[in-house]
Amino acid sequence: MIEKIYLGLILVFFIIAFAIRNIKTFLSTKQSITGKSIKLTISIFISTFIYLLILLRLIILEPKWVLEIELLKYSLLKTIGFVFIFVGFVTGILALVAMKNSWRVGIKYDQKTNLVTKGIYKISRNPYFLSYDILIFGYILIFPSIILIVLYLILVVVFHKMILEEEEYLQKIHNTKYIDYKKRVNRYLTTFINN
Repeated sequence: MIEKIYLGLILVFFIIAFAIRNIKTFLSTKQSITGKSIKLTISIFISTFIYLLILLRLIILEPKWVLEIELLKYSLLKTIGFVFIFVGFVTGILALVAMKNSWRVGIKYDQKTNLVTKGIYKISRNPYFLSYDILIFGYILIFPSIILIVLYLILVVVFHKMILEEEEYLQKIHNTKYIDYKKRVNRYLTTFINN
C-alpha cells in the first residue's frame, strides 16, 4: 500500500509541478506559452493516456487489463524502477525551476526567450524531456505493461523529433550562443568524467 501511495504521489506531484510552472510563466509573461504542432498534440495525448493508465493501474486496474508481463520474480527490476522514478521526478522539478519565464510548451515562434544554461541545464540540454523518459521508464519497470511499453516508445520518438525541431529554432534565435552551448552540453546527458 505504501508503494502505491509513493508511486501515485510522485506522478501527481510531477503533473502538478508541470501545471504550476505553466501557470506561473503565463502569469509572469501575460502571453500564451503553448506552441502549436502535431508533434506537441501527439505528445500531450500520449502523455495524458500514460498518466491515466498508470493512475488507474495503481487504483483499480488488474495487471491482465493492461497486458502486464509477469516479472514479480525480478524484484531488483522493481527496486530499480523506484530509483528511476525518483531520479526522473527530481530531474523534472529541477528543470522546471531552472527555466523560470523561459518555459514554453512546444515552440512559440513569436516569442524569444532567454537561453537557459544554468543549473540542471549544465548537464542536459533537454532535462525535462529526459526526466519524463526516466520517470515513465521507472513505472514500466514496476508495471511492465505491453501497452505502456508501446506508448512509451512512441512518445520517446515524438519527444526526440520535438527536440530536434527545438534545437533548430534555438540555433536560429540564439545563434553562436546556442552553438557554444551545444558544444559543452549533450542533448540528453553530459558526463564530466575525464578519460
